[in-house]
Amino acid sequence: MKKLLMSITVMGSLALLSACDGKKLNTPFTDSIDSIASDSASTTTAAADLHTEEAIKAQITAYYNELNNVNDGVMNMTLLDSIACTKSLLALMEQVEEKNMKAIAQGSDAYFENEGYRWFQGLGTPISVQFDNITDPTQDYVEAFLTLSWNGQKGQVRLRLTVEDGQWKINDFADYDTDGVGFRRDMEFFLGIDNGDAAG
Repeated sequence: MKKLLMSITVMGSLALLSACDGKKLNTPFTDSIDSIASDSASTTTAAADLHTEEAIKAQITAYYNELNNVNDGVMNMTLLDSIACTKSLLALMEQVEEKNMKAIAQGSDAYFENEGYRWFQGLGTPISVQFDNITDPTQDYVEAFLTLSWNGQKGQVRLRLTVEDGQWKINDFADYDTDGVGFRRDMEFFLGIDNGDAAG
C-alpha cells in the first residue's frame, strides 16, 4: 500500500509539474522559496563573505528553516532540493526518479526510497540545528557536522557543501561518522554507477 501511495504521489507530482508548464506555482511555499533565495543571497553577497563559518551556518540554517515549513509534501521537498542541492546531486536524483518510474510502470518494487530521510533523519518538524563542526571554510568544499533535534529526539548528518552559483549548496547528505557513506553513494549504487553498469 505504501508503495502504491508513493507511485501515485510521484505520478501526481509529475502531472502537476507538466500542468504548470514552467509557470510559477502560486502557493505559500513558492513565496517562501523566493524568500529563502533572496535571504540566502543577502547573507552571501560578496564572494569573500562566503568563506566564513558564519556564512556557511547562515545558509544551512536557511535551508532547515525552510524544511520546517515543508510539512512532508512531495512537491515541497522537490522545491527545497532544487534550491539547496548542487546541480550534480539534482542530476543524480533525476536519474533515480527515472529508474523509479520505470520500475513502478513495470510493477516492480525494485525502486529507490528515501522519503525525505536525507533531510529529516527520522525526526519530525520543527527541527533544531546544532553545528558540531565545520571544516576549513576558506575552501570551496566543506563538510558541516550537524546534530538535529526534535521533541527530545536527535539525529546526526554530515552535509558536504560546495560553492555553486554564488551560494553554498549541498552536494551530499552523508553519514556523520562513516566516511564515504551517504545519500549520493546510495543513489550511485542503485544506478549501478560503481561497477560501470549504470542500469537504465
